Amino acid sequence: MRRIDEAEVEFADVTFTYPGGDTPALRNVSLRCPAGSTTALVGPSGSGKTTATRLIARFFDIDSGELRIGGVDVRRLDPTTLLDEIPIVFQDVYLFDDTIEDNLRLARPEATWDELREAATAARLDGVIERLPAGWQTRVGEGGAQLSGGERQRVAIARAMLKRARIVLVDEASSALDPENEAAITRAIANLGADPGRTVIVIAHRPATLEVADLVVSLDGGRVVESGTRGNCWARVGRSRG
Repeated sequence: MRRIDEAEVEFADVTFTYPGGDTPALRNVSLRCPAGSTTALVGPSGSGKTTATRLIARFFDIDSGELRIGGVDVRRLDPTTLLDEIPIVFQDVYLFDDTIEDNLRLARPEATWDELREAATAARLDGVIERLPAGWQTRVGEGGAQLSGGERQRVAIARAMLKRARIVLVDEASSALDPENEAAITRAIANLGADPGRTVIVIAHRPATLEVADLVVSLDGGRVVESGTRGNCWARVGRSRG
């Protein structure tokens, strides 16, 4: 099994149907996410956005076509490497009932304090830490209950940065966020994508996220219906976002 040498992600005529399903979740999908880019996936519920990210992480294997990471068929890559180098930032992030520091150190236990602070700042988590009663040593509660959903996502993004992950998959929170959290998460996603060695693929629910994307891919019914820069896709996104 091989490791990831480059962070480019490419779907080549990919079709996939969930086990037991009758209708393909993705149909003949072709798209390319260049290394060092940020790609926003948009489209209505059930369009195939989440399925695409699950296939990249190899939760499932495709039925036909080819899915390549760094030019290599994902099925030829070491599964441990996929888990290690492709973290997923879910909408509802689960945190351990431990301190902020220890929740971040799960990504890299040997990280220095400077590295922890740098990741927290880039993920816009530093302001949250400053407000907490015990700062870095504040316990977040079971599942992270002491933090809001947007704050938990910032912790997950900080972990991805600390891990120095090559590819990061983000399912941007679609529930109501206050303006501060929305702006912070948008900025954190932009900072994720600022590393030329990292590829970010985000399931985007908010127009603000498209402002930091290099490429917008619109999906509908499991097919790519449009792709291009955010300006070219804006009209389509406005009709299909959901």
